[in-house]
Amino acid sequence: MSESIPPALQPPVAVALAKLVKNFPGPDSLPGRLYAEPKWDGYRTVALINFDGVTLWLRQGKELTRILPDLAAALGAQVPPGVVLDGEAVIWNRDRLDFEALQRRMVTSRAALPALVKEFPAAFAAFDVLAVAGQDVRGIPFAGRRQLLEELAREWAAPLTLSPTTTDPELAKTWLRDLPTTGIEGLVFKGGSQTYDGSRSWLVICT
Repeated sequence: MSESIPPALQPPVAVALAKLVKNFPGPDSLPGRLYAEPKWDGYRTVALINFDGVTLWLRQGKELTRILPDLAAALGAQVPPGVVLDGEAVIWNRDRLDFEALQRRMVTSRAALPALVKEFPAAFAAFDVLAVAGQDVRGIPFAGRRQLLEELAREWAAPLTLSPTTTDPELAKTWLRDLPTTGIEGLVFKGGSQTYDGSRSWLVICT
């Protein structure tokens, strides 16, 4: 089995997006069982892990590898080649997400970047997987992709994290109420039967 990145997933990768909703979605809002997960306040990042290294990309097609060397190193060390992850690059400052610290990396010189990385290390919250072992898995329903992602993340250590998800609406409502104190912006909803088609097929509710 090839473990290089599938040709269809060479950057820029068309990422799945979400439609804004005002009310908490009902159980039949999306195909399959409804999954909810935090909406992170960071940079939406696609990570390509290949034999010759790791590259990180914004959904708009800008490469982030240079400004996120700590994440590139961690992904290269902990994720096997042939994997493409969809997630969020974030920075925690004490117990709260610090988007301003993340933005500072964009404008910091190469010489000053190492000190900034040491002072405010980045983390990567993975919430989907698009390729495993060089195979494009976007056609697998979300419930199946989530299982693959959980298997990949089983032994991850910081700065890599698995974004939590729940099918319990009461727990999701608790997250929506309580997590904004940490900088979480709301919740993203996915249908368990949905494939990853790079369209605005998810739902999001913001705080």
